[in-house]
Amino acid sequence: MRQTVTIRNPRHLSLRNNRLVIRDKGPQNHGSDAILAEIPLSDIWVVIIDSPQITMTSALVSEMNDAGIGVMYCGKDHMPNGLCLPLGAHSRHAEIVEHQLAIPKTLRNQLWKRIVVAKILNQARALELSGGDVADVAKVRHYASEVHSNDRTHREAPAAADYFAAMLPLGTRRQGPMAGPLDYGYAVVRAGIAQCAVSHGWLVSRGINHHSADNAFNLVDDLIEPFRAAVDLLVVAENILDPLTPADKSKLTSVTSVLMRIDGKECPIQVAVDVFCESLRRAIELKDGDMLLTPELIGLEMESLERMRAKGRI
Repeated sequence: MRQTVTIRNPRHLSLRNNRLVIRDKGPQNHGSDAILAEIPLSDIWVVIIDSPQITMTSALVSEMNDAGIGVMYCGKDHMPNGLCLPLGAHSRHAEIVEHQLAIPKTLRNQLWKRIVVAKILNQARALELSGGDVADVAKVRHYASEVHSNDRTHREAPAAADYFAAMLPLGTRRQGPMAGPLDYGYAVVRAGIAQCAVSHGWLVSRGINHHSADNAFNLVDDLIEPFRAAVDLLVVAENILDPLTPADKSKLTSVTSVLMRIDGKECPIQVAVDVFCESLRRAIELKDGDMLLTPELIGLEMESLERMRAKGRI
């Protein structure tokens, strides 16, 4: 499993031997270029830049693009405000985009139904795992059974309203001490999905359901929906509140290691996103919505070296 690397202090980033080299820029070093860490690019999934005093070389930027690494930038408020992705990272990019642009309406409707159903079921599971009232869990879960093609009965919105009303102990989804942590966690997952979608050859501005002309990541905002509940559960379980501390952000960044079940197998979100994107390609090429594999929330257990050893992965 690859790393999400977060850099919050004054640092200079450069490239050496296909590795990200992190040097200290603090005034205490008096111009010293002490190396703090070296990370192979092949081990990196996403880099989060969370300080205006971070510099990087153009050679590193170019090599990270070639390696398919997404870079998320944070603004003065330390909240994500930008995302850099490689172009045409897949050898069949043009062919895949042609399939994407030619998706029949009926297939598009089937795909969106599967995504919405998975989102609602994961919301119900998150509410259940957080100790929510049995009646509230059943109410949210019931919405999933009412979703039709393209969610033409509009079950997604009322399901979300009832879910957040029961799930969040403080404030609402848009206002209150948990709104910022939710946004930060979603942005971390969104960056990873964007990186993965590009690596699979997708045109991320062209969505399945989202179609805003002002949004360059419509497809990403479609694909993130079934994964949001993992962020919700983490925020509630860890009681993460505004203002976010570095420790809080570290917890939220770790959400990509949370295990979910997809295609009958347990794997971290990072891997589940890759399986999800690949199954979308097959579903579109074969014009069969049932080929889309959706993730299932199972809890907050995270991938670890011990677990990987036990499974024989390392």
